[in-house]
Amino acid sequence: MLIISVLACNEAGNNSDEDSTVAVPAASERIAALTEEETDTIVQTKEDLPWEKMEVFHFSKALIDHKVPLFTSEHRFTAALGAADSISTPAYDGICASQFEEEFLFFYKDGSCFEKFRDSLACEEFVLTTGHTITCNGITFSRNTTWAEVKKYYPNAVQQAENEGRTDMVTLRDSDNMNSDSSVRLYFENGKLVRIENFIPC
Repeated sequence: MLIISVLACNEAGNNSDEDSTVAVPAASERIAALTEEETDTIVQTKEDLPWEKMEVFHFSKALIDHKVPLFTSEHRFTAALGAADSISTPAYDGICASQFEEEFLFFYKDGSCFEKFRDSLACEEFVLTTGHTITCNGITFSRNTTWAEVKKYYPNAVQQAENEGRTDMVTLRDSDNMNSDSSVRLYFENGKLVRIENFIPC
């Protein structure tokens, strides 16, 4: 009986050693440190691209539904797209920059906002609603336009947005003139383009 007890204890001890064994990956399975070249590549993708490398979106020349420029006359706009949904007087004290030097009105149509001075309209923000498009430089944008598609058209601007960790906005130059302070912002929701803003800094 004593011999049997000793053997049982030895077997239990052996099983305990097997259960507590920790698996160690083979040398070939261990993660290798990044090489200097790989590290440089990662850093490079996050560097800011210079402003002159950003592509241009000629906002003032873009067309609504292939018909009406974003900068146009009220007469031409309403003839093609209908009268304003509403016209209001802005709180001028809260506006730091605008298209017109004189006091203007806000002209709203289908969610889009235009500045109105006399018979002139200048788009501030165009909302892409179902059935309406914007065409610029031969490219037509709609509410179905995806982030990936915009990246094909404006790779540098989208790369810069991604470097900043953004997936909701892409910033483009609005003019070939490098001295222009304004820009065009494309806004996305759930990976789809929803509105285009003519951004003028203060």
